[in-house]
Amino acid sequence: MKQSYMLEFPLSEFQNRLKKLTQQMENNNLDAIIFTSDENTYYFSGFKSIVWDSKVSTPGVLVITKDGDMMISTSKGGRETANMTSCVDDIRYYGKDSDYATYAQSIVSILEEKRLTKGRIGFEIGNGNKMHLNHKDREELFEELRDAKICDASESIWNVRSVKSSLEIEFIRKCCDINIKSIEKGFKSVYEGMTEFELYRTILQEYFKLGADDTLPIGVRAGKERYSQSNSPPSKRPIGRGDIILVDGGPVYKGYYSDIIREAVIGKPTDYQMDMFNTAREACYVGINAVKPGVPIKEVCKAVDDYMDKSRFAEINVYKNWVGHSIGVGVHEFPMLDSLTDTILKPGMVFAIEPYIYEAGVGSLGIEENILVTETGC
Repeated sequence: MKQSYMLEFPLSEFQNRLKKLTQQMENNNLDAIIFTSDENTYYFSGFKSIVWDSKVSTPGVLVITKDGDMMISTSKGGRETANMTSCVDDIRYYGKDSDYATYAQSIVSILEEKRLTKGRIGFEIGNGNKMHLNHKDREELFEELRDAKICDASESIWNVRSVKSSLEIEFIRKCCDINIKSIEKGFKSVYEGMTEFELYRTILQEYFKLGADDTLPIGVRAGKERYSQSNSPPSKRPIGRGDIILVDGGPVYKGYYSDIIREAVIGKPTDYQMDMFNTAREACYVGINAVKPGVPIKEVCKAVDDYMDKSRFAEINVYKNWVGHSIGVGVHEFPMLDSLTDTILKPGMVFAIEPYIYEAGVGSLGIEENILVTETGC
Protein backbone atom coordinates (compact mmCIF):
# COMPACT_ATOMS: atom_id res chain seq x y z
CA MET A 1 0.00 0.00 0.00
CA LYS A 2 1.01 3.60 -0.52
CA GLN A 3 -0.12 6.97 0.82
CA SER A 4 -1.20 8.62 -2.42
CA TYR A 5 -1.61 12.37 -2.85
CA MET A 6 -5.45 12.38 -2.86
CA LEU A 7 -6.07 9.66 -0.29
CA GLU A 8 -8.60 10.93 2.29
CA PHE A 9 -7.44 8.59 5.08
CA PRO A 10 -4.07 7.51 6.50
CA LEU A 11 -2.84 4.11 5.34
CA SER A 12 -3.67 2.60 8.73
CA GLU A 13 -7.37 3.05 7.95
CA PHE A 14 -7.13 0.98 4.77
CA GLN A 15 -4.89 -1.57 6.44
CA ASN A 16 -7.53 -2.07 9.15
CA ARG A 17 -10.28 -2.45 6.55
CA LEU A 18 -8.20 -4.96 4.59
CA LYS A 19 -7.47 -6.97 7.74
CA LYS A 20 -11.17 -7.13 8.60
CA LEU A 21 -12.13 -8.04 5.04
CA THR A 22 -9.62 -10.87 4.70
CA GLN A 23 -10.88 -12.27 8.02
CA GLN A 24 -14.42 -12.19 6.63
CA MET A 25 -13.19 -13.87 3.44
CA GLU A 26 -11.66 -16.63 5.52
CA ASN A 27 -14.88 -17.02 7.52
CA ASN A 28 -16.93 -17.26 4.30
CA ASN A 29 -14.40 -19.34 2.38
CA LEU A 30 -13.78 -16.78 -0.37
CA ASP A 31 -10.57 -16.85 -2.39
CA ALA A 32 -11.02 -13.34 -3.78
CA ILE A 33 -13.56 -10.56 -4.13
CA ILE A 34 -14.01 -8.49 -7.28
CA PHE A 35 -15.36 -4.98 -6.58
CA THR A 36 -16.88 -3.04 -9.47
CA SER A 37 -18.92 -0.33 -7.67
CA ASP A 38 -17.82 3.18 -6.77
CA GLU A 39 -18.71 2.75 -3.09
CA ASN A 40 -16.72 -0.42 -2.49
CA THR A 41 -13.69 0.51 -4.58
CA TYR A 42 -13.53 3.83 -2.72
CA TYR A 43 -14.07 2.26 0.69
CA PHE A 44 -11.40 -0.42 0.34
CA SER A 45 -8.83 1.46 -1.77
CA GLY A 46 -9.64 5.18 -1.89
CA PHE A 47 -9.98 5.07 -5.70
CA LYS A 48 -12.00 7.97 -7.14
CA SER A 49 -13.02 9.00 -10.64
CA ILE A 50 -15.40 11.57 -12.12
CA VAL A 51 -16.92 9.07 -14.56
CA TRP A 52 -18.69 6.64 -12.22
CA ASP A 53 -22.00 7.93 -13.57
CA SER A 54 -21.01 6.86 -17.07
CA LYS A 55 -23.15 4.19 -18.71
CA VAL A 56 -20.34 3.56 -21.20
CA SER A 57 -17.54 2.28 -18.99
CA THR A 58 -16.44 1.34 -15.49
CA PRO A 59 -13.50 3.52 -14.41
CA GLY A 60 -11.89 0.90 -12.22
CA VAL A 61 -12.26 -2.59 -10.76
CA LEU A 62 -10.63 -3.59 -7.48
CA VAL A 63 -9.60 -7.20 -6.82
CA ILE A 64 -8.65 -8.32 -3.32
CA THR A 65 -7.35 -11.85 -2.78
CA LYS A 66 -7.50 -13.92 0.39
CA ASP A 67 -3.82 -13.27 1.17
CA GLY A 68 -4.52 -9.50 1.27
CA ASP A 69 -3.07 -8.55 -2.10
CA MET A 70 -4.89 -5.76 -3.96
CA MET A 71 -5.00 -4.85 -7.65
CA ILE A 72 -6.87 -2.20 -9.62
CA SER A 73 -7.73 -2.77 -13.26
CA THR A 74 -8.52 0.31 -15.31
CA SER A 75 -8.09 1.85 -18.75
CA LYS A 76 -4.78 3.19 -19.97
CA GLY A 77 -6.05 6.72 -19.37
CA GLY A 78 -7.21 5.83 -15.88
CA ARG A 79 -3.84 4.56 -14.58
CA GLU A 80 -2.59 7.87 -13.24
CA THR A 81 -5.94 8.69 -11.63
CA ALA A 82 -5.87 5.32 -9.85
CA ASN A 83 -2.28 5.95 -8.83
CA MET A 84 -3.07 9.45 -7.52
CA THR A 85 -6.26 8.61 -5.60
CA SER A 86 -5.85 5.06 -4.27
CA CYS A 87 -3.61 3.20 -1.84
CA VAL A 88 -3.05 0.35 -4.32
CA ASP A 89 0.43 -0.29 -5.74
CA ASP A 90 -0.56 -2.86 -8.37
CA ILE A 91 -2.43 -0.99 -11.13
CA ARG A 92 -3.00 -2.73 -14.46
CA TYR A 93 -4.70 -1.60 -17.64
CA TYR A 94 -6.18 -3.19 -20.73
CA GLY A 95 -6.29 -2.39 -24.44
CA LYS A 96 -3.67 -1.09 -26.82
CA ASP A 97 -0.05 -1.37 -25.63
CA SER A 98 -1.18 -3.60 -22.74
CA ASP A 99 -0.64 -7.24 -21.87
CA TYR A 100 -4.43 -7.62 -21.65
CA ALA A 101 -6.71 -7.23 -24.63
CA THR A 102 -9.93 -6.93 -22.63
CA TYR A 103 -11.06 -5.52 -19.33
CA ALA A 104 -11.99 -9.03 -18.18
CA GLN A 105 -8.52 -10.40 -18.91
CA SER A 106 -6.93 -7.60 -16.92
CA ILE A 107 -9.28 -8.19 -13.97
CA VAL A 108 -8.63 -11.92 -13.73
CA SER A 109 -4.87 -11.66 -14.33
CA ILE A 110 -4.07 -11.57 -10.61
CA LEU A 111 -6.31 -14.59 -10.07
CA GLU A 112 -4.46 -16.50 -12.79
CA GLU A 113 -1.13 -15.65 -11.19
CA LYS A 114 -2.36 -17.00 -7.85
CA ARG A 115 -4.13 -19.99 -9.44
CA LEU A 116 -7.52 -18.90 -8.12
CA THR A 117 -9.57 -18.98 -11.35
CA LYS A 118 -11.21 -22.22 -10.16
CA GLY A 119 -11.77 -20.89 -6.67
CA ARG A 120 -14.64 -19.21 -4.84
CA ILE A 121 -14.83 -15.65 -6.15
CA GLY A 122 -17.03 -13.09 -4.43
CA PHE A 123 -19.04 -10.43 -6.24
CA GLU A 124 -21.38 -7.54 -5.31
CA ILE A 125 -24.51 -9.52 -6.18
CA GLY A 126 -26.49 -9.60 -2.93
CA ASN A 127 -28.46 -7.24 -0.70
CA GLY A 128 -27.35 -3.63 -0.83
CA ASN A 129 -24.87 -4.12 -3.65
CA LYS A 130 -24.90 -3.63 -7.39
CA MET A 131 -22.27 -4.45 -10.00
CA HIS A 132 -21.09 -1.57 -12.20
CA LEU A 133 -20.28 -3.34 -15.44
CA ASN A 134 -21.97 -3.14 -18.81
CA HIS A 135 -23.41 -6.35 -20.25
CA LYS A 136 -20.45 -7.07 -22.53
CA ASP A 137 -17.80 -6.65 -19.83
CA ARG A 138 -19.85 -8.67 -17.37
CA GLU A 139 -20.34 -11.55 -19.79
CA GLU A 140 -16.65 -11.57 -20.71
CA LEU A 141 -15.65 -11.55 -17.05
CA PHE A 142 -17.91 -14.47 -16.17
CA GLU A 143 -16.58 -16.34 -19.20
CA GLU A 144 -13.01 -15.85 -17.95
CA LEU A 145 -14.22 -17.24 -14.60
CA ARG A 146 -16.28 -20.08 -16.08
CA ASP A 147 -14.51 -22.64 -13.87
CA ALA A 148 -14.89 -20.57 -10.69
CA LYS A 149 -17.65 -20.68 -8.10
CA ILE A 150 -19.36 -17.26 -8.21
CA CYS A 151 -20.37 -16.23 -4.68
CA ASP A 152 -22.29 -13.43 -3.01
CA ALA A 153 -19.80 -11.29 -1.05
CA SER A 154 -22.44 -9.09 0.60
CA GLU A 155 -22.09 -10.59 4.08
CA SER A 156 -18.32 -10.09 4.05
CA ILE A 157 -18.70 -6.52 2.77
CA TRP A 158 -21.36 -5.35 5.22
CA ASN A 159 -19.70 -6.99 8.22
CA VAL A 160 -16.78 -4.65 7.56
CA ARG A 161 -18.55 -1.50 6.35
CA SER A 162 -21.40 -1.47 8.90
CA VAL A 163 -19.18 -0.48 11.84
CA LYS A 164 -17.52 2.89 11.28
CA SER A 165 -14.09 3.93 12.49
CA SER A 166 -13.48 7.10 14.49
CA LEU A 167 -12.31 8.89 11.34
CA GLU A 168 -15.40 7.82 9.40
CA ILE A 169 -17.59 9.05 12.25
CA GLU A 170 -15.74 12.38 12.20
CA PHE A 171 -16.47 12.78 8.48
CA ILE A 172 -20.16 11.87 8.91
CA ARG A 173 -20.50 14.33 11.83
CA LYS A 174 -19.07 17.09 9.65
CA CYS A 175 -21.42 16.15 6.81
CA CYS A 176 -24.42 16.26 9.16
CA ASP A 177 -23.33 19.66 10.44
CA ILE A 178 -23.15 20.98 6.86
CA ASN A 179 -26.57 19.50 6.10
CA ILE A 180 -28.34 20.94 9.15
CA LYS A 181 -26.89 24.43 8.72
CA SER A 182 -27.61 24.54 4.99
CA ILE A 183 -31.25 23.48 5.29
CA GLU A 184 -31.68 26.01 8.10
CA LYS A 185 -30.22 28.68 5.81
CA GLY A 186 -32.62 27.59 3.08
CA PHE A 187 -35.67 27.76 5.34
CA LYS A 188 -34.69 31.21 6.60
CA SER A 189 -34.64 32.40 2.97
CA VAL A 190 -38.10 31.07 2.10
CA TYR A 191 -40.75 33.57 1.03
CA GLU A 192 -44.21 33.24 -0.45
CA GLY A 193 -43.83 32.65 -4.18
CA MET A 194 -40.31 31.20 -3.96
CA THR A 195 -40.13 28.04 -6.11
CA GLU A 196 -39.01 24.63 -4.94
CA PHE A 197 -36.06 24.91 -7.35
CA GLU A 198 -35.00 28.23 -5.84
CA LEU A 199 -35.02 26.72 -2.36
CA TYR A 200 -33.11 23.70 -3.69
CA ARG A 201 -30.40 25.90 -5.18
CA THR A 202 -30.11 27.97 -2.00
CA ILE A 203 -29.50 24.83 0.07
CA LEU A 204 -27.01 23.32 -2.38
CA GLN A 205 -25.03 26.55 -2.64
CA GLU A 206 -24.68 26.54 1.14
CA TYR A 207 -23.54 22.90 1.09
CA PHE A 208 -20.55 23.78 -1.03
CA LYS A 209 -19.82 27.01 0.83
CA LEU A 210 -19.55 24.98 4.03
CA GLY A 211 -17.17 22.42 2.54
CA ALA A 212 -19.21 19.66 0.89
CA ASP A 213 -17.55 17.76 -1.95
CA ASP A 214 -20.74 16.56 -3.60
CA THR A 215 -24.44 16.18 -2.92
CA LEU A 216 -27.41 13.96 -3.46
CA PRO A 217 -30.06 15.38 -5.81
CA ILE A 218 -32.08 16.30 -2.73
CA GLY A 219 -35.85 16.16 -2.62
CA VAL A 220 -37.77 19.43 -2.14
CA ARG A 221 -41.54 19.48 -2.39
CA ALA A 222 -44.38 21.60 -1.02
CA GLY A 223 -48.16 21.80 -1.35
CA LYS A 224 -51.13 19.44 -1.48
CA GLU A 225 -50.49 18.14 -4.98
CA ARG A 226 -46.87 17.35 -4.03
CA TYR A 227 -47.28 15.67 -0.63
CA SER A 228 -47.72 12.19 -2.11
CA GLN A 229 -44.63 12.32 -4.35
CA SER A 230 -42.00 10.56 -2.24
CA ASN A 231 -38.36 11.02 -3.36
CA SER A 232 -39.42 13.59 -5.95
CA PRO A 233 -36.97 16.17 -7.30
CA PRO A 234 -37.83 19.86 -6.92
CA SER A 235 -40.21 21.54 -9.35
CA LYS A 236 -40.88 25.09 -10.53
CA ARG A 237 -43.98 25.21 -8.33
CA PRO A 238 -44.20 28.39 -6.19
CA ILE A 239 -44.42 27.76 -2.46
CA GLY A 240 -47.60 29.22 -0.99
CA ARG A 241 -48.79 30.21 2.45
CA GLY A 242 -49.76 27.16 4.46
CA ASP A 243 -47.82 24.73 2.26
CA ILE A 244 -45.83 22.12 4.20
CA ILE A 245 -42.27 22.16 2.78
CA LEU A 246 -40.29 18.92 2.95
CA VAL A 247 -36.52 18.70 2.31
CA ASP A 248 -34.98 15.24 2.15
CA GLY A 249 -31.37 14.18 1.51
CA GLY A 250 -28.00 15.73 2.04
CA PRO A 251 -24.45 16.46 0.94
CA VAL A 252 -21.31 14.36 0.70
CA TYR A 253 -18.16 15.15 2.69
CA LYS A 254 -14.96 13.25 1.91
CA GLY A 255 -17.05 10.46 0.42
CA TYR A 256 -19.55 10.20 3.32
CA TYR A 257 -23.24 11.05 3.32
CA SER A 258 -25.75 12.74 5.57
CA ASP A 259 -29.43 12.05 4.93
CA ILE A 260 -32.03 13.96 6.94
CA ILE A 261 -35.59 15.24 6.57
CA ARG A 262 -36.62 18.69 7.75
CA GLU A 263 -39.98 20.43 7.32
CA ALA A 264 -41.25 24.00 7.47
CA VAL A 265 -44.30 26.07 6.56
CA ILE A 266 -44.99 29.67 5.54
CA GLY A 267 -47.40 30.80 8.19
CA LYS A 268 -48.80 28.21 10.60
CA PRO A 269 -49.74 24.55 10.19
CA THR A 270 -53.20 23.41 11.20
CA ASP A 271 -53.63 21.81 14.62
CA TYR A 272 -54.15 18.46 12.89
CA GLN A 273 -50.93 18.82 10.88
CA MET A 274 -49.06 19.78 14.04
CA ASP A 275 -50.41 16.71 15.81
CA MET A 276 -49.33 14.50 12.91
CA PHE A 277 -45.86 16.02 12.92
CA ASN A 278 -45.40 15.77 16.67
CA THR A 279 -46.50 12.12 16.64
CA ALA A 280 -44.04 11.22 13.86
CA ARG A 281 -41.25 13.18 15.53
CA GLU A 282 -41.87 11.46 18.85
CA ALA A 283 -41.84 8.09 17.06
CA CYS A 284 -38.40 8.98 15.74
CA TYR A 285 -37.12 9.65 19.24
CA VAL A 286 -38.77 6.50 20.60
CA GLY A 287 -36.66 4.64 18.03
CA ILE A 288 -33.52 6.57 18.97
CA ASN A 289 -34.04 5.78 22.66
CA ALA A 290 -34.38 2.08 21.80
CA VAL A 291 -30.96 2.02 20.12
CA LYS A 292 -28.39 0.38 22.40
CA PRO A 293 -25.46 -1.96 21.76
CA GLY A 294 -26.51 -5.60 22.00
CA VAL A 295 -30.11 -4.93 20.94
CA PRO A 296 -31.41 -6.68 17.79
CA ILE A 297 -32.35 -4.14 15.12
CA LYS A 298 -35.88 -5.54 14.83
CA GLU A 299 -36.51 -4.45 18.43
CA VAL A 300 -35.89 -0.82 17.45
CA CYS A 301 -38.43 -1.12 14.66
CA LYS A 302 -40.90 -2.78 17.05
CA ALA A 303 -40.55 0.09 19.55
CA VAL A 304 -41.45 2.60 16.83
CA ASP A 305 -44.32 0.51 15.48
CA ASP A 306 -45.74 -0.08 18.97
CA TYR A 307 -45.76 3.66 19.62
CA MET A 308 -47.37 4.42 16.26
CA ASP A 309 -49.98 1.66 16.73
CA LYS A 310 -51.17 3.36 19.90
CA SER A 311 -51.46 6.77 18.24
CA ARG A 312 -54.48 8.20 16.42
CA PHE A 313 -52.46 7.89 13.18
CA ALA A 314 -51.85 4.13 13.25
CA GLU A 315 -53.65 3.60 9.93
CA ILE A 316 -51.46 6.08 8.07
CA ASN A 317 -48.08 4.95 9.41
CA VAL A 318 -46.33 4.83 6.04
CA TYR A 319 -43.28 2.77 6.99
CA LYS A 320 -44.63 0.16 9.38
CA ASN A 321 -42.05 -2.64 9.75
CA TRP A 322 -39.32 -0.33 8.37
CA VAL A 323 -37.94 2.80 10.00
CA GLY A 324 -34.61 3.56 8.30
CA HIS A 325 -31.25 2.47 6.99
CA SER A 326 -27.53 2.55 7.61
CA ILE A 327 -25.47 5.36 6.14
CA GLY A 328 -21.81 5.86 5.22
CA VAL A 329 -20.09 5.99 1.81
CA GLY A 330 -23.52 4.99 0.51
CA VAL A 331 -26.65 6.95 1.31
CA HIS A 332 -28.53 3.67 1.81
CA GLU A 333 -26.43 0.96 3.40
CA PHE A 334 -27.09 -2.31 5.19
CA PRO A 335 -28.23 -3.32 7.72
CA MET A 336 -31.70 -1.85 7.34
CA LEU A 337 -33.76 -0.76 10.35
CA ASP A 338 -36.66 -3.14 9.81
CA SER A 339 -38.71 -5.81 11.53
CA LEU A 340 -36.93 -8.71 9.78
CA THR A 341 -33.34 -7.82 10.67
CA ASP A 342 -31.80 -9.79 13.55
CA THR A 343 -28.44 -7.99 13.31
CA ILE A 344 -27.20 -6.96 16.73
CA LEU A 345 -26.44 -3.26 17.18
CA LYS A 346 -22.77 -2.47 17.75
CA PRO A 347 -20.94 0.73 18.72
CA GLY A 348 -19.84 2.53 15.56
CA MET A 349 -22.91 1.73 13.48
CA VAL A 350 -24.54 4.82 11.92
CA PHE A 351 -28.19 4.97 10.90
CA ALA A 352 -30.78 7.29 9.39
CA ILE A 353 -34.07 6.80 11.25
CA GLU A 354 -37.18 8.21 9.55
CA PRO A 355 -40.69 7.18 10.61
CA TYR A 356 -43.32 9.44 9.10
CA ILE A 357 -47.05 9.81 8.56
CA TYR A 358 -48.79 10.60 5.28
CA GLU A 359 -52.36 11.67 4.63
CA ALA A 360 -53.55 12.81 1.21
CA GLY A 361 -54.12 16.54 1.06
CA VAL A 362 -52.77 17.05 4.57
CA GLY A 363 -49.06 16.32 4.37
CA SER A 364 -46.17 13.90 4.62
CA LEU A 365 -44.97 14.67 8.12
CA GLY A 366 -41.99 13.61 10.22
CA ILE A 367 -38.25 14.02 10.56
CA GLU A 368 -35.20 11.95 9.68
CA GLU A 369 -32.21 11.93 12.01
CA ASN A 370 -28.72 10.46 11.60
CA ILE A 371 -27.60 8.61 14.71
CA LEU A 372 -24.46 6.88 15.99
CA VAL A 373 -24.56 3.75 18.16
CA THR A 374 -22.25 4.31 21.15
CA GLU A 375 -21.17 2.16 24.08
CA THR A 376 -24.17 3.38 26.10
CA GLY A 377 -26.85 4.04 23.48
CA CYS A 378 -26.75 6.74 20.84
